Amino acid sequence: MSGSTHRPDEPRRAPAREAILAAHSFPGEYTIKAFGPADEAFRTAVVELAHDVVGAAQVAVSERGTRSGDRVCLTISLQAERVEDVEEVYARLYSLPTVLLIF
Repeated sequence: MSGSTHRPDEPRRAPAREAILAAHSFPGEYTIKAFGPADEAFRTAVVELAHDVVGAAQVAVSERGTRSGDRVCLTISLQAERVEDVEEVYARLYSLPTVLLIF
């Protein structure tokens, strides 16, 4: 899945529903990557919001840090029942002030 271009005058949101459905079937696995600071508050916030939407048993998270160690990319693999679950995770991720990039 490719990232989206964000204009400052537009709210940030998930990719278009049609694009998600064209590439994925539900229920099924969907992967989102969130890039932000390499601190426990960011990690916890990302994991908890995914758990809140689809349940802890439906989420796997891995991470990769930058060479400098100050940023981290969290890969969130969701077992989503519906496209609305994916849209909700995106919405909650974009509400986090420390998120730098989502793709």
